Amino acid sequence: MTETQKTLLIVEDDQRFADTLAAEFRDLGYEVEWLDSLEAVEKSSLTRYHFAVVDLRLRQDSGLDVISSIKARSPDTSIVVLTGYGSIATAVRATKLGATAYLTKPVEAEQIERAFLGEGDDEEIPIPDQFQSLYRHEREYIEYVLAECDGNISQAARRLGLHRQSLQRKLRKYTPN
Repeated sequence: MTETQKTLLIVEDDQRFADTLAAEFRDLGYEVEWLDSLEAVEKSSLTRYHFAVVDLRLRQDSGLDVISSIKARSPDTSIVVLTGYGSIATAVRATKLGATAYLTKPVEAEQIERAFLGEGDDEEIPIPDQFQSLYRHEREYIEYVLAECDGNISQAARRLGLHRQSLQRKLRKYTPN
C-alpha cells in the first residue's frame, strides 16, 4: 500500500453486496478490506483505515458496536452506516458514536464517497424529518426478520415471539388490497 492510497473497510454480512461495493471502490482508487462481523474487525491486523462502510444489522452483531470498535482503533476514520431499516434512534446513536453519515440502502458508491467527505445531498441527511410511525416500524422489522428466515413464517414467528397465525394475520394486514 502506498501512503497516498485511500484505505476502506467494508463491514457487511451480505457477501454479494460487499463484493459489488468493494469492486466499485477499487475502481475509484481505494484499497478495500471486507469483513463480516464485529469479531473479524477486532481480529483484523490492519488497525487504521481512512474510511469505513458499516452495515447496521449484521447477523449476530450490531453495526453500532462495530463503529465503537473501529473508532477505538482508528479515531480519524470516516464511517458511513448503511441500513435497509432506518430509524431516528439508531441514526442519532450512530452519529454520537462517531459515524459521519447514516444512509438507507440501496445506495451508490459515489453517494457513500460524498458522505465520507460530508458532501452529501440534502436527501442524504442522516436523520429523517419525521418520526417513523410505530405501525411502519413494526412492519419493516417483521419484513426484516421474515427475510432473515428466508420467508419461513413459522421460524420468523418463533424469532418474533408470536404465534404463526398471529404473524400471518399481521402480514395480511400489511398487504395492500
